[in-house]
Amino acid sequence: MFGEEGLSTSWEVGPRLKTPQELREEFERQASLKRQQEVENMVKAKGDLQLIIDATQVFDPYDSRSRQSNRFSILNIQNIFENAEVKQLSMKHSFETQLRPQTQAVVVGQTILRNGIGGGNIIGTLRHSFSPKVWAEVGSSIVQPRIVTAKASYSIDADSFVIVSGHIDSIYSPPNLVFTGGRVLGKNVTGYLTYKTGAWSLGPWGKHGLYSRREKSAVAISINGSFERSGYNFEIQTGLAQIYISFNYNHKLFNDYLVKTSATLSTSSGLTAVLLGERKVTEYTKASFAIECGIPHGVTFKCRLSRLGQRITIPILISPEFNYKIILWGTILPIITITAVEQIILMPRRQKKKAEKLAALRELHAEYIENRKKEAIEAIRLLLPSVERKIETEKVKDGLVILEAWYGNISSLRDVPLNEKKDVADVRVPVQALVHDSQLTIPGGYSKSNIMGFYDPCMGEPKQLKIKYQFQRKFHEVIVDDTAPVACPLRSHIISIH
Repeated sequence: MFGEEGLSTSWEVGPRLKTPQELREEFERQASLKRQQEVENMVKAKGDLQLIIDATQVFDPYDSRSRQSNRFSILNIQNIFENAEVKQLSMKHSFETQLRPQTQAVVVGQTILRNGIGGGNIIGTLRHSFSPKVWAEVGSSIVQPRIVTAKASYSIDADSFVIVSGHIDSIYSPPNLVFTGGRVLGKNVTGYLTYKTGAWSLGPWGKHGLYSRREKSAVAISINGSFERSGYNFEIQTGLAQIYISFNYNHKLFNDYLVKTSATLSTSSGLTAVLLGERKVTEYTKASFAIECGIPHGVTFKCRLSRLGQRITIPILISPEFNYKIILWGTILPIITITAVEQIILMPRRQKKKAEKLAALRELHAEYIENRKKEAIEAIRLLLPSVERKIETEKVKDGLVILEAWYGNISSLRDVPLNEKKDVADVRVPVQALVHDSQLTIPGGYSKSNIMGFYDPCMGEPKQLKIKYQFQRKFHEVIVDDTAPVACPLRSHIISIH
């Protein structure tokens, strides 16, 4: 019906039969998604727009008479537009395309406008992977100022790597180089050591411009930790121009919220602290709001909207000086508002929609679920005689005997006994049937509802397998996720000694 393309199309096998019209619509939908993905893979585009606004006069006008006459002018939209000033506008756009399987080309265009004066440039970069361990790239700007950049990476082993990068803007001085070495220190911790050469000379080469150039040498040490719901980064740098200590921490809340905090103490920029909150609005869209305060930088409010590779950032300078009142209202009020909206409106709405979808899903597949349950019960009936003989054999040699085994939504309703829950299934017999020579092994990577004697008692919800067993007169217990592998017996499963 669909020709050669239909042979290479992936089809999901489901319990509900589809009409020819539904099959045709499904095929067209998958073909459209495939074409869209192919186009996106050919050209990966990214855009970044930043608009810096100075709104200090909106919140604290310099003219005292204006402050008296417009005490509530902050609520006046016209006053906001008149007093707010755009300090800087910058735009950056890049796209990446695949030239060969190991070669990519990247073109970046950027422009900046500050106080009526602006400029821009176009940078082209060619990246090539020589092997799984080595890759390098070289790039250059097209218009003035001319800058040539290069970067190379080498993976020493699975836990260590070295990166060397540099740029040169004049043939009369050596390039500024940056050497970075990284090593995995633990399961979720990586350490970095970075050395920046800054401006340097090699004999007469670069000697004349050594003291006029801004970049100075520095050494930095950093530690980065990444976990399932949180992460941190600590960095300390010492150098001729700047010494600083910084710490960043992020934590995921409510599954859709991400909170980030950072603090930096520097000899050149003083003390700076940032509090950022990010929320996933849709599948591909994120919105974030941050407040940044510092001594002597003042208070800045930032809002950002990002979708796929496109990002818009608007920093708004609220106060040129440190103001604890603005910081207090800029942090506590949004936190209280977001928490209240999440707990009172969004969370109940999500739970209601989830319950409605689950009810509709189970109603749609009610016949299939019932048939699978009957098949599981029949399989257990057929397995029972051989399982009873296997249990007797295991008991004689103090082997592996399954006392209880439950499959389903075990994490919910913890106070309710498992045998009274409707969204779990008793799978003691089929699990015991999988025991061979006092060993139980269930491969991972797929749902356990496909095992003989199992069925899905809570379609649409996360499932787990809970096993209580006895081995060598010791009681064991283990709980694993639906697609995780199972291996018993293990010492880590011991809960008591008989």
